[in-house]
Amino acid sequence: MYEKASIILPDQVKDVLIGILLGDAHVAKRSPTGNSRVVYAQTAELHKNYFELVYSIFEPFCAKNYTIQNRTFTDSRSAKTYKAVSFTTMQLPCFNIFREMFYISNVKIVPENIYHLLTPKALAFWIMDDGSRQGEGLHISVYGFSNTDLDKLMFTLQDKYKLKCSIHLNRDNKPRIYIFKESMDNLRDLTRQYFVKEMLYKLGL
Repeated sequence: MYEKASIILPDQVKDVLIGILLGDAHVAKRSPTGNSRVVYAQTAELHKNYFELVYSIFEPFCAKNYTIQNRTFTDSRSAKTYKAVSFTTMQLPCFNIFREMFYISNVKIVPENIYHLLTPKALAFWIMDDGSRQGEGLHISVYGFSNTDLDKLMFTLQDKYKLKCSIHLNRDNKPRIYIFKESMDNLRDLTRQYFVKEMLYKLGL
């Protein structure tokens, strides 16, 4: 118990965790009094190298001799079959603060202090998770967040990083943040160094 309590997250790991929590990661608790764990998954064929990068960052926080989980699923809309890979960390006190910041009543939110939390590295991992090339600009999916949460994200991108962006709705009326082409050079300068090669296409590289 003492060993787990003494584990701390380096700032570089915190940055990655912030980014993927805005994307596909979750912080889960099995009981109200238990510690928290990070759960993360990606589509195997499309994002193998990226998943391996994220796993390598969190492997020290997984159980000894941990085995990555593999599963196959069928997309109900496209009827296509995909393979997914995932990992789950140990339940650790160092993850509790992220559970508290990112969840209210088991619903994921954007923390009030996202302006300070969203570093260039966190932004890069958020885009690698949920970004997609859109013409000469970029979309970031934010489907699960409220309008208030979107305001926090938009303000951070616009005020902190001087990125020109707006909210676009997809054909299902779900929101995405659109970063305009005139801000893409700025975005590349901020984030390119943190990208894995297979994800650079999202930046138009």
